[in-house]
Parts: sequence; structure tokens; C-alpha cells
Amino acid sequence: MIRSTRLTCAGLLLAVLAACDSDGGPLTPETRPTTPSTVVALDCKVTVKPTATFGCTPSAPTGAGSAAVIVGNQNTYVKLQASNLSNDEGTGIFSFDATVQNLLMQSLGTTNGTTLDPEAIKVFFHQGPTSTGAGSVSVFNATGSDDFTGENQPYFQYDEVLSQNEVSPAKNWQFQVSGGATGFVFKVYVRAQVQYPEGFITLARSRDTLVASDTVKVSATVYNVVNNPEANQSVTWSSSNTGVATVDASGVITAVAPGSTLISAVSGSRTASIPVAVCYNLAVGEVVSTTMPGASNLCIAGGGAGAEFTYMPVNLATSGALSLTVTATGTGAVTGPPSPSLLPGGLPRLNATSDAALQQNEDLHISMMERDLRDVSTVMRKPSSLVRRGARTGGARRNITIGVPTVGDIMNLNTVSGCSGTRGDRAGMVRSVGQHIIIVSDTSNPAGGFTTAQYDSIAMEFDTLVYATDSVAFGAPADLDENGRVIAFYTRAVNELSPPASSSVVAGYFSARDLYSSAPGSCTLSNEGEMFYMLVPDPTGVVNSNVRTVSYVRGGTVGTIAHELQHLTNASRRMYVNDGFTQYESVWLNEGLSHIAEELMFYRASGMSPRQNVAAGTNAVSGIQLNSKRVAAYNTYASANFGRLRTWMQRPDTSGAFKGNDVLATRGAVWAFLRYAADRKNASDATLWYDLSNSQQAGLTNLATVLGVSPQEWVRDFDAAMYTDDAVTGVSPIYTIPSWNFRSMHQILYGSYSLQVRALTSGVPLTVNHSAGGGTTYQRFSVGASKFGKVTALSGGVAPTTPFALSIVRTK
Repeated sequence: MIRSTRLTCAGLLLAVLAACDSDGGPLTPETRPTTPSTVVALDCKVTVKPTATFGCTPSAPTGAGSAAVIVGNQNTYVKLQASNLSNDEGTGIFSFDATVQNLLMQSLGTTNGTTLDPEAIKVFFHQGPTSTGAGSVSVFNATGSDDFTGENQPYFQYDEVLSQNEVSPAKNWQFQVSGGATGFVFKVYVRAQVQYPEGFITLARSRDTLVASDTVKVSATVYNVVNNPEANQSVTWSSSNTGVATVDASGVITAVAPGSTLISAVSGSRTASIPVAVCYNLAVGEVVSTTMPGASNLCIAGGGAGAEFTYMPVNLATSGALSLTVTATGTGAVTGPPSPSLLPGGLPRLNATSDAALQQNEDLHISMMERDLRDVSTVMRKPSSLVRRGARTGGARRNITIGVPTVGDIMNLNTVSGCSGTRGDRAGMVRSVGQHIIIVSDTSNPAGGFTTAQYDSIAMEFDTLVYATDSVAFGAPADLDENGRVIAFYTRAVNELSPPASSSVVAGYFSARDLYSSAPGSCTLSNEGEMFYMLVPDPTGVVNSNVRTVSYVRGGTVGTIAHELQHLTNASRRMYVNDGFTQYESVWLNEGLSHIAEELMFYRASGMSPRQNVAAGTNAVSGIQLNSKRVAAYNTYASANFGRLRTWMQRPDTSGAFKGNDVLATRGAVWAFLRYAADRKNASDATLWYDLSNSQQAGLTNLATVLGVSPQEWVRDFDAAMYTDDAVTGVSPIYTIPSWNFRSMHQILYGSYSLQVRALTSGVPLTVNHSAGGGTTYQRFSVGASKFGKVTALSGGVAPTTPFALSIVRTK
């Protein structure tokens, strides 16, 4: 016969001890625990037959004056519950399923609140079980036995950490009933470790989010180990960060500045702490820039009318992408990014560079530049590899001719890359000689190319536009070949770099190998002079079936020359003009300076100037479409920079302004950053470019020296400016880009601003890998009126470290 019912038995807990007792009296001196106990007593009675029942009733406390502290009432500290009572008359086994519930305000079975103590939770028999009539009763399936309040006392063990009100999994208890016993009684204790054996403190306040100058009172209640408040206990208060919030002797917190702190209360050996967040209370246009890990947890006030924000984490490491998971709570959606209205149609057309074609072109250029640096790495620091003036090694006309040639002269110029191997000389005829340039044309170029008049016009543009601009900004190149000029070699060898039937085009390139001696043991393939190599027209696609029309090549050739001249100047001045040559400029910064050279060409050709906030439209000062001169200058010299920058804007998390490996997006970002830095420094642009180009330092070190500040901090601010400029009112000047109205330009070029933004949805984590070198994301959310939103940022589950910085701006 099987009967089922439910048993409830309250327990006891002291520092480490609890009991369910049948008589409620104090423990006898022989069995009293070594530390004072607090007990609640219950008499438990079992009826085996004719019907299986189980009942426990509280006992009145006795033994006043005992060393043990005794309290009454069932269900106060721990609760034992039994279900599925069963009596098997065939085997004499009476059983039920028993659970333990913790009713304390602290966890059972642990000393630190989380980790299970080796002793676990033990429910042991202090007395019994004892038959209430004939026969006998004994515990049948105890976990084990030990000395608790007596010798060899059986127990059941629960391997659980139980937080307040948590119920353990059930464990089956079995008793052997024999000799006709019809019932029995027993008394049990619950023994377990607790985190606060000396008692604890609870803290309460009306709110945990404040803004600067707010005050709030914290109330402290001091408890003993078993939840009983203790009156007249003194409490000492402290704040872990008084720069965020202070607390006075009565527990009144005063908010000081945004951030997080812990407010702690101490009473004897008992301590408690609560976090307090002082929230940002930003005005529209206010930008906060800070660092991790301090900013990994922050809160933001919505203000009186509600607000919208953009959250911008930035990876400022020099290498390695870093994953960041951002989670917002208490936030809402936004109504759309701030943006100027679309401009009216009918204005002169601006060229929107094809991203795909530009990517292919730049990839070829980048790979060639990086390969060139590898090729010369074995000779770059050998003094014997430098060209000695007046001691040419190649013989007449094998390399660049000493002195100024005349039109019609022939030079045999190597086009095979690298410093060693078999030369690939090509005969080149001098076609035009300008004041600062010699134009040489490969005699094997395809038919239908540039005419003499066109070469002369290119030479004239170089002298009056390119050289006049670049030499002021970057300095004049060295003069190894003693002709006072640079050589532009227009050769089909450049066209041959594009694969057959390819849309990718290399418009030109510079090779540092030509600045070394061609003597044996040095760079034998060098042409020993300042030169670069240029794309030629190929109207019928003779070279690799790739058609390059005269108008197409002519339209891009002068801008390309300006770009390559900066590379040539940068390298040659490091090697021969400025003392202490040990390294070339980092590829990313070298490319950025060459893109600045293209931008400087736009300013000179258009008649416009930096810091005029150039925008689409016909405004007399800033309107790029005011006249055909400005439009032509943009289409010729500036459109490629906009295309490069757009690739970064579409995925700003995947690259940055100073990313180590040079990619198209990096080149766009570094151009825009250098323009931002020049605008922010607000000095002579030419001085800035000259100082950067005439240094023996490289990369971030060069930037830091010339700018006089941390370039990483300026990159962080640049990332923010790319969002706020010409869109958010009230921002500080450091979050603007005075030279370009990018939003306006993108409206006319692409139909909308290209910068990628993401929604930060409350309660939904957003995980993104942020590239080194300034990779960022733009995460938008709102906070309701008189509400507070919280944003948490974790990297690998922990607060990110200082390579991550943060900007946040209120946009509405």
C-alpha cells in the first residue's frame, strides 16, 4: 500500500548550524555547538499505518539564559519539505522526497556567495528516529554519518548553493520500519556554511542613477546571521571614488561627476556596498570623449524632453582587431540620422568614382608599393648603395643621362621591378623638357597615343600646377642625375600591369629602387635618378586587350603625377637631403600625404582654399558647383579621394586612419584625417605637410612629433567629427571638419550620406570586431524624458582595456 502527502519542517541556522527539533529546548551542554546557535524547533511525527502521514508542529522555546540563542516560529530560516510519502509493507521501507529551502537573506552552502563549500548542506538527525509504539525505526539510506551534536549521526547531503528562497532538488529519504511500528518521531538540524557568519548589512535607496549635484539618502539595516535586525548599531560610510560621488556620515550621497562608484557601509565586522551611477546629462551637441575600462559601464539621462545619442567606440591599437559587445538597457529607437536636406537638381555634374574600379586600381598600386619596399630592404641602409654624384656607374645613356637632355634624345630605362636580376631596358625618347620635368616616351608604346603638343601641355601643367604646389608643401626632390628635373617615363610597361580584359588600372607608380646605385652589390636594376612611371594611351587595346583612350589617360595623368611626386620627394629627401636616413615613411601615412597632394591640386586648380567648408551647390564661397572651373577641378583631382573615403565610411569598423596594412579604406580615412588634423591645428598647411614629409621618423611617431599631441586621441575625435560635422548643432570645433561639408557632397554624389550607422536596441547585444588603427562604429539610441539609459561594453566578457576609447554625442 502506498500513500502520498506533504511534510513541512522548519529549520535552524546559526553561523554554520540549523536544526529542526521536536521539543524546542536548548541543546544540552554535551552536544552544544562551539558557536552560539539560533534555532527554530519543531516536533515531527510520522504515522506509518494504517495511513501514512507526516506532521510537524513548533515547540515553545525553553531554557532561558542558555548560551544558545533560541527563537521560534516555523518557516523562518530554512524549510524542509517532504512529498510522495510511501510505505512498502513488503520491504518495511517508509520513504519520502525531501527538499531544503533557504529562507535566510544570504546563501547557504557557500562562504563566498557562489562557490559550493566542500561541506555542502547536511541535514542530520539530532534525535531519533524513535518508534512511538512497538517495533523500531532506523535511517536506511543516509548519505553518511558523522559527529555533529553527538556521535555517528546519520545525514542526508545536498550538494547545492541555495540563494535566498531557493529550493534544492529533492532527495529520497528511506527508513527501515520493523516489529510492527506504526509511527516514529525524529529531530533534525540543517548544517551549512554561510557567507556572513557574523551577520550582514542591507542598504536601500530610492534610486541608483543620479546626475551631477543630485543627492539621495541611503538607509542601512544591520542584521545578525539569521535575518534579525540589530538596533543601535553605528555605521561608517565611504565612497570608492569621491570624484564620482561622496557620502556623508548619515548616508546622504552627493553626485559629483559622471562615472560609477561603490558606496560602502561598515558596522563592526559587517560590510555592504551598493553601486551608484552618476549619469551623463548632455546638452544637444555636447560630446564626451573618454577611455576604457572606465567607460565600460555608463548611464545617460534623457533630460526633460527625451534625447538621442550616438555611441562611438574606437579601437586605437596599432594592430589586431578587437571584439566589442555593447548592450543598452532603458533605451529606445531613434527617428533617423541628422542630415541636411537633399539639394535641388539641375546643378553641374560631379563625378562619383566607382568603388569597385577604384578598389582594384588601388589594390594593384598598394601591392606594388609594398613589394618595392621589400625589394630595396636589403640595400636601404648600406651607405655604399647610395648614388655618388659625379661618379655615375651605368655608362652613357644606359641609365638617366647626366644633365639636361634635348627633345629626341634616347634613354634606355629599366622597367623590371626589384634590385637584382636581369634588366628590362626599354628605349625611351625625350618628348618634352620643362622647367622641372623631362617627359620620356617608350618607343614601343601603342599607336595613337599622346602627341608632342599634349606632352608639352602636360609639362606645362607640371611646372605651373604640380611642382608649384608639391614643392611648397613637401619640398623639392633631390637631384641625383644633376638635371634639376624629375623624369616621367610614359611606358606601356605600366599598362602591362593590368591583367587582360581587366577594369583595374595602374595610372602610375614610383619605385624607390631608382634612388640607389646600380653598381654591383647594390641595386643593379636602378635607373639612378628621380623618376616615376606613367600609364600611356592605348586606343585599340594592344596591351592585354585593355582599351585606354587618350582622353581617359589625359584626364588622370596630372593628378597621378602629383601623387607620385610626393612619394618621390618623400623618399629622396629622406635619403639625400635630410640627415640620418634609416627608414622610409610608413605606407599608410605616405599614401595619405600623396592623397593630400591630390587635394592640394584641387584647391589650386579651383581657386578655393582649405577651411571654406566646400559643399555642393552654388554658394559664392563654398559652392563647388558655382562654376565649371570648380567642377572640373573636383572631377580631376578630388573625386578619387571621395571614393576612397566612401569605402571607409561604408564599413568604418573594418579599417582606420592608421591601420598597419594599407588598404583602400585606410587611404581614404588617412586623407580625411590629415585634412582634419590640418584644420584642427589651424596653422599653415604647408608647414604641416613639410614637417611630416621632411622627417626621419615614420607613422604614428612622425605624426605625434609634428602634431605635438597623441595622434590616437585626434583619430578618436576625427571619428566623432565624421558624424557630427555639418549635422549636429552646438558641437565643439574639434568635432568639425572646416574644409569639407561631406554630408552635402554625399547628398549630391550618392543620394545620401554614406557613413554606416547602427541601431542599438535595448536589451539586444551588438557585437562588432573593430579594426586597429581607429576602427569604429556609430551606434544610435534614444532615452526618454526623465529616464535613464545604461550602456555596457565588454570585450571577451570583461571590460575592454585602454586600446578602446569612446566618444558619445547627444544629437537631439
